[in-house]
Amino acid sequence: MLGDSQVFVGFGRIAALAATESGTSGVEGVVERYAWLLLAASLVGMLARRINAPYAVVLVIGGLLIEESHVTQVPDLDPALLLFVFLPPLLFDAAFRLDARELRPLLRPVLLLAVPGVVLTAAIVAVVVWAVLDLPLSTALLFGSIVAATDPVAVIGIFHHLKVPGRLSVIAEAESLVNDGMAITLYVVLLGWATTGTFDVSDSLVVLVKEIAGGVAIGTVLGLVGSRLTALIDDHLIEMTLSVSLAFGSYLIADTVGASGALAGVAAGLVHGSYGRTIGMSANTRQLLDDLWEFLGFVANALVFLLLGFSVHVEDLLDEAWPVTVAVVAVLAGRAIVTTLVGHATPKRIDPVRTWQEAALLTWGGLRGALTAALAFALPANTPHRDVLVAMAFGVVLFSLVVQGLSLPMLIRRLGFAPVH
Repeated sequence: MLGDSQVFVGFGRIAALAATESGTSGVEGVVERYAWLLLAASLVGMLARRINAPYAVVLVIGGLLIEESHVTQVPDLDPALLLFVFLPPLLFDAAFRLDARELRPLLRPVLLLAVPGVVLTAAIVAVVVWAVLDLPLSTALLFGSIVAATDPVAVIGIFHHLKVPGRLSVIAEAESLVNDGMAITLYVVLLGWATTGTFDVSDSLVVLVKEIAGGVAIGTVLGLVGSRLTALIDDHLIEMTLSVSLAFGSYLIADTVGASGALAGVAAGLVHGSYGRTIGMSANTRQLLDDLWEFLGFVANALVFLLLGFSVHVEDLLDEAWPVTVAVVAVLAGRAIVTTLVGHATPKRIDPVRTWQEAALLTWGGLRGALTAALAFALPANTPHRDVLVAMAFGVVLFSLVVQGLSLPMLIRRLGFAPVH
């Protein structure tokens, strides 16, 4: 379980950290800090609209420029803040608003990309960094798990804006929902090996099964219960409150019992957004819940990507330029191989990679984001080569969001998925 690994700090430390950094104390300091962050995110969002650039990318660049200019003291991206405060609404938002009818025929390629695809990506990245950088195999595998999950928050916005075929958008979004939970589970299993030097195959398999099966089961049950409760009333305020409680409750309950909170949140969101809609939500409630989760997802994304920009230190990346370069190449190679293999492993009628153009788009669009940074930050101090792993992870994220993110609209047009202006 994440808590048992002593990787993540508690909620009390989050408040204390924010208050200390802001120069004030208690709740006032926390509110002041994040009020300023929301204002900054809103202004950056206005700029992104003005220059027609991906919102998440502009947020990261803006945060990076503020941090490097040292014009003001900025907070770091706390792993616990992401995993226990921001990640539940991010996952639930995407799952709740995902159209189950569009997902159903694409379920096989999505699961292949998100489950064995994550394991294979981690293995490919590990082999490359192990062979080229001479890192211990356990440490290399741990790094592979850190960068295995895609984070297509920025990509989905671009896909929708440029009207990329819905099939590719659904695959990219649904894949990220499942592979977050898979990457966290793999990370927990490999962390013990990297820090202690011992690895028990049977214990690791038990942990994997417990995390995956337990998370999906808990999320499904709670989603059904939440949907039935929603059907008993016709008060949009209570229904909205129940929905938010379901998002955080499913994640935290699963995490408490040693299951995957991320997979529980995804399962609860999918059930509540599909089954819950059909059995007891009025048209008005459905619209209000869609608007609520769109807003909560927007706020969480804005804060996460701005904090991510604050947390990148360019000097550290330059000091580790060679390992960072190797990591970026390894991640791109792993993504390309996995995308190609999944295309060959699925029937042509549901093949997610029907042309080389689609393969190129899914490969270049497999961005890494805040989860990768949080998992790297959360590495214990006694992790072998920790500083190098953190620099490599942040290098991958920065390249992914800035280089791939900014070039993606042009690539989409050049590949013929949107008209060239």
